[in-house]
Amino acid sequence: MEVGHAASPPPHILGYTVRSRTRIYVSYIVPTCLALLVYIAQTASDLALSYQHFRQHAVGYGAGTLVLVLVPPVLTFLLVITSREQRSSASSNQNNCLALGNGLLRLLLFPFFVVYRFTMRLFWSVEALFHDDDDVERMKCLEKATQTSSIELYLLIQAYAQAAPQIILQLYFMLEQDLFRNYETSAVQALSLVFSAIDLAAITTSYQRIESQRRVGRHYPWATPQQVESHRCQLEQNERLCCEAERKKRESERTIASFPESERIMANFHARQPMDPAQGVATHEVHVRGEDEVDNDALEQLETKALLHTGPKGNATDDDKLQVTRPKLRLWQKELRDLDTIEVLDTVPETPPPPPPPVTAPPELPVLKPSADGPPAPDLRRTASDNDHRRSRRVTRPLSQLETFKDMLLINAQLYIKEHVPRPPKLLIGRVNEEPIEERSPLVARSPGAQMPNGSPLTPKDVVDFYFPRPTKIVNGIQQDDFAGRTVAFFGWIAFITMRMLALSTFCVFYPRAFFIVLGVHYSLMLACLALETRCRGSWNRTLFYLLLAYIYIFVLLEFRVCFKSIRLWYGGFLALTLVENITMTAIWYGNEEFESWWFGFIAEWILYSGILFVATLIVYYCILRPRDVSLIVEDDAPPASEPETSVA
Repeated sequence: MEVGHAASPPPHILGYTVRSRTRIYVSYIVPTCLALLVYIAQTASDLALSYQHFRQHAVGYGAGTLVLVLVPPVLTFLLVITSREQRSSASSNQNNCLALGNGLLRLLLFPFFVVYRFTMRLFWSVEALFHDDDDVERMKCLEKATQTSSIELYLLIQAYAQAAPQIILQLYFMLEQDLFRNYETSAVQALSLVFSAIDLAAITTSYQRIESQRRVGRHYPWATPQQVESHRCQLEQNERLCCEAERKKRESERTIASFPESERIMANFHARQPMDPAQGVATHEVHVRGEDEVDNDALEQLETKALLHTGPKGNATDDDKLQVTRPKLRLWQKELRDLDTIEVLDTVPETPPPPPPPVTAPPELPVLKPSADGPPAPDLRRTASDNDHRRSRRVTRPLSQLETFKDMLLINAQLYIKEHVPRPPKLLIGRVNEEPIEERSPLVARSPGAQMPNGSPLTPKDVVDFYFPRPTKIVNGIQQDDFAGRTVAFFGWIAFITMRMLALSTFCVFYPRAFFIVLGVHYSLMLACLALETRCRGSWNRTLFYLLLAYIYIFVLLEFRVCFKSIRLWYGGFLALTLVENITMTAIWYGNEEFESWWFGFIAEWILYSGILFVATLIVYYCILRPRDVSLIVEDDAPPASEPETSVA
């Protein structure tokens, strides 16, 4: 059983395992450098574009561009201070006033803190290269490089609160202008559009299946240290439970393989044929001579006990000794005619045992007069009322085959329990009940010279070192994408975002009213799908988050804070819906409007080519580069309905 999880990037590319040094390059250094360059270029171009709009007296576009830059840090600050987990984590390190001041400082100087975050990750990634493979110091450096921070929450919000609406706004402004445009403004707009699309595609690639990955080990990049530790404990617990399941599987295979001739035993049982004593198999022969059930049981116990302690005769091998210690039992009734001999198997009876003999029974059974052809036998027909040793009236009740089978099961159950069922430690049954409750000691190992609280010496049977099993469940998820899968997914989302943004922006230029109607219908449909997926369960903050998530679904699809039950249905339906919307909107304005510039024909061709490229990358990713599924065994502490609601942060 392979123990896998999604807590870290996979150690392979295209199925081939790569060295640790190569993984650091492709999973840490290269993505961090590219993300740092994209963030600097995007933020600088947006601020410069806002300044250019104000210079050209386009106050509305300038103010809108600046507001979109400032919205992500404000939302991040509000989410952090309203999150109970974030507040408790911040107050544990410093008091509330210092934590609030630190949050305000990050709000005012957010670009510098983001750059510091990227440079710190880059520093520790490069530092890890100077240590040997699988070295503890290298692992510590990578752990510091992936340390969680609220800056990651800001980067997520920036992609959908700044980059996505910025693309729509700037494309609309560019298409609305005539042929005579300001060159500086157009150049800055081009930079803003390109880097906003790259940022949106990169964030979507990183978070497209984060909920399925979070179920099997990955945590949110802005999670608190307590949440990270909880996920780490879950992975350790899964590894322990997997090892335990593997051990039990091996033991069960050995048990099944060592079971002696189970098929032959079952065949003999159904054939109901007596076994030949010459085969050398140790047997127990119990002759039922009486008709009273209590007396018959007493006799059977006596004869069985006598035969159990008979050892092998002559030079016995280990196999012979094993057969003696695990004998088979046959009940014979000589007084009944033509009664089949029933062979007893090692099975546990489902019927309860017979009641114990009455308290008024005599301590010893009287002995009959000795016969000429045998030793004296106990009188099985004496009862509690025969104190004067007079023979009582004989109660005749013939033994049926069902009663014989019942007696056989009872004796077989006694033998099976004695040989196979382990006895519980004395500390759990005898001595614990004798001690006071407050003086009971935990079930842990002690030193050889230790004694029990009541003064008796501690024996090995009293030392217990085990844990009580708890209910478990299997959680399914997926691994993180490798470098090849992430690259193909990134270019696929670039093509999809290009097609989607061009279709929406161009349709908004020609039909503004219909544009908002299409967005409203799409938003309502996504909100209805979320309500159907979650069954409208959750607190008010989770419901508010679903309203924001439906807004994200206007542009892209994310499995974020909602684990899709049918991932193929969600992605297939969403992609089919968006493709139909894009093609329909493009066909409407391309077939009904007259263009004053060649830009609109070029945009229509780009929409078509981007759709084809997206479908091609989707097929390659799904058929070849899709991450592997992962299953974890976790302890089922509580039902899902009792899980506390957590905020987005």
